[in-house]
Amino acid sequence: MSNQDNYAKSAEYDMMAVTFGQGLVTDMDEQRYLRNQRLVRPIFSRSAIDGFAEPMTAAVLDTAGRIGEAARAGSAVDIGGEMNRLMLDIVARTMFGTDLSGPIHKINLSNLLKFYGVGFASGLSRPLRKLSTWVVKHTEKDPDKRIGSRLPIRAMRALTWVSAPHLMFELRGIEGAVDELIADHRSGRIAGKDNLLGLLMAATDAETGHRYSDTEIRDELMTFIGAGMETSATALTWVWDLLAENPWARERLHDELDEVLAGRLPTAADIDKLVWCRAIFMEAMRIYPPIIGLTRVAKQDDVLAGYRVTAGTTVVVSLHGVHYNGRVWEDAEKFDPTRYLPENMTPDHRHASLAFSAGKRVCIAQGFATMEAVLTLAIIAQRFRLELAVSGPVRRQMSFVGAPEHPLMMRPVARDAAPGD
Repeated sequence: MSNQDNYAKSAEYDMMAVTFGQGLVTDMDEQRYLRNQRLVRPIFSRSAIDGFAEPMTAAVLDTAGRIGEAARAGSAVDIGGEMNRLMLDIVARTMFGTDLSGPIHKINLSNLLKFYGVGFASGLSRPLRKLSTWVVKHTEKDPDKRIGSRLPIRAMRALTWVSAPHLMFELRGIEGAVDELIADHRSGRIAGKDNLLGLLMAATDAETGHRYSDTEIRDELMTFIGAGMETSATALTWVWDLLAENPWARERLHDELDEVLAGRLPTAADIDKLVWCRAIFMEAMRIYPPIIGLTRVAKQDDVLAGYRVTAGTTVVVSLHGVHYNGRVWEDAEKFDPTRYLPENMTPDHRHASLAFSAGKRVCIAQGFATMEAVLTLAIIAQRFRLELAVSGPVRRQMSFVGAPEHPLMMRPVARDAAPGD
């Protein structure tokens, strides 16, 4: 989009903010977004991300241990459940410097994301945003407070208390867990400043001197958990399904791992060398994009691809439509990771890959997500070949992330080339 500054986040993001708060993903105020981006960007620099490789690897090894027990017993595993547990473990270790035995075990956003996915698609947030904007405009004198008002979020939460109180109790429990972890860091009960929470507490905006309040920290953490944990777990679940359905791609993966790693554990330095591993992850997210779509509202009149767009119009970008566009992707229905090999990527391919969004609102944590995905894929595929233990098509559920509708049962088979650790 050549005129991206004309398009702002739309009212649909209020629906996400009900769960995540006003973090980077959901914040509709451009100035506050840019300020918070400045605060967060250093935390997700390449050098900072590399420091998270060790706790990520430890978490994946624990998952591999559980899968190994199933392999020895000849049992199947719910690979989606394992990926969700793994991502939560990585969140615990990298974001909070703790483990799954503490408050972190209370965090499960699956039900909330499914519920709000329906609300997101229904357009319910638009009339509520209009109503709340009118109320704020006529009751709040301070323009800054009008922009940052949480009234739309509070209104949607009130409706959710009526329509689905059990989900609001879940959300209160999750927010309580995050607040408890923040308090534990403040009091010193959890030591260490090399995790995301510690870094957010220490972050200072060089331009304004602003530092995050505890509420803002909770919003950012909820955003990273919701936008990172569930999406990554879902993407990796589909990876294992696609590899089982395409043994040729899995065999090529095993060959790359044996050649590059030669039986040792992968490190941050190996991420760029595991090009086939990364290509598999990116192609899986093209086939099964981990979010439904993107919405933007036009600030002024514009023309897109020959169509007139008037100010105030909401433009919906369907990730499925873009990722299956036959003018960009040849044989788009086919799983083919060779599309994402460096020598095959064209500008059109890059522009039509929106799993991490694009433009100035591109996902700031894509490097983090890519590293955890490559490490997970490498460590588990070194040790096992995962075969489908279910028959028939695997359907996607209606939610923000589109996870499999039912548990994806897979049977792990130990590889001869598995490292001994």
